[in-house]
Amino acid sequence: MVEKKKVTLNKDQTISLYRTKEKEIQGISAKLKEIDNLMMEISKADHTLKELQTAKDKENLLVNVGAGILIECNIVNNKTAKITLPGNIIIDKDIKIVQADIEKRKKELIELKSKFSKSYNENMRLMQQITNAIQQMQKANVKAADASTVN
Repeated sequence: MVEKKKVTLNKDQTISLYRTKEKEIQGISAKLKEIDNLMMEISKADHTLKELQTAKDKENLLVNVGAGILIECNIVNNKTAKITLPGNIIIDKDIKIVQADIEKRKKELIELKSKFSKSYNENMRLMQQITNAIQQMQKANVKAADASTVN
């Protein structure tokens, strides 16, 4: 069983912790969005490669180059794909190997997203606890002010 520790913070420390956790949550949210964008990009590439494999040589294909722009291309080779490596190096790779790499990347991104999601949820729970503590401090301050009011 995990032993829980109780930490007592003053008002300034509590507010500072709240702000720190808020920044952590923003960072995690940005990373989760980046992962979602990468997953979407990988899914598009996977879908396109699957479509390409069913196409015949010399067949025309519309290719989305982004921003709603399509260009018509003539298929010359549907067995290999050009892969860019760091340093602007371009190599040919068998499409089946590329698809296997895409599946591996998808799994890695899903695992990474799961880890960030857990961290996000943990931080959100802690933020709720901090918010409750701040509210209790404010109530205590109001009661103390009411008790010291002289009529």
